[in-house]
Amino acid sequence: MVGALDVSPLISYVLNSGYRIVYCNAAWDRFATENDAPELTQGAILGTDFRRALGDGLRPFYLHAIDQVARTGSAWEWVYECSSPDLFRKFQMRVQPLQGEGWLVTNARLVERPHADIVRYGLDAYANEHGLITICSHCRRSRRIDRPTEWDFVPAHLDRTLTNIRHGLCPLCLEYFYPKELEP
Repeated sequence: MVGALDVSPLISYVLNSGYRIVYCNAAWDRFATENDAPELTQGAILGTDFRRALGDGLRPFYLHAIDQVARTGSAWEWVYECSSPDLFRKFQMRVQPLQGEGWLVTNARLVERPHADIVRYGLDAYANEHGLITICSHCRRSRRIDRPTEWDFVPAHLDRTLTNIRHGLCPLCLEYFYPKELEP
C-alpha cells in the first residue's frame, strides 16, 4: 500500500495507535513545501504526536472521530477548509483503520481558487488589548473586536510569520460543524 500512497495525489499520512505520525507521502511534502512549511515535511514531522498539532477547539472533535473509526472499523469522512492567504481551498479528509493498528488519513483537494470577498481592515479591528487575533480553527476567519459576533476572512492573518494568533471557533462553525461540542 505504501507504494501506491507514495505516488498518490492525496495528501496522506499514517498514525499509529499512539497517535504518532509514522508515514507521510510525497503529496504531503509537496503541500508543506508549497505552503512555506518545511518544518512539516516528512523528515521533520515523523514521530510527532498528532494530538499536539490540533488546536484545543478541534482536538476533541478529531480524537472522537478517530476513536469512532477504531471502535466501528468503518471509515470516517469530513470536509474542511484549509485556505492560504492567496487561495480558498476545501479538502475532504478520510480516516480509515489499518489492518493491525493505526489509521490512514487521506486529504483530497476538492476546491482551490482565488479568494472572493476579501476583507481588508487594519490590525486594530481584530487585535485584542493584548495584541492577539482570534482566528476560527475551521473557517479561518478573524473575529472583529468592535463586533465580536462578526468574523471576516483576512488573508493577511494566515501569514505563517504572525505570532499573535490564537485559535477559536466562530459561532457559525461551532453550531454547524461541531454541534456536539455545544451539548451540556
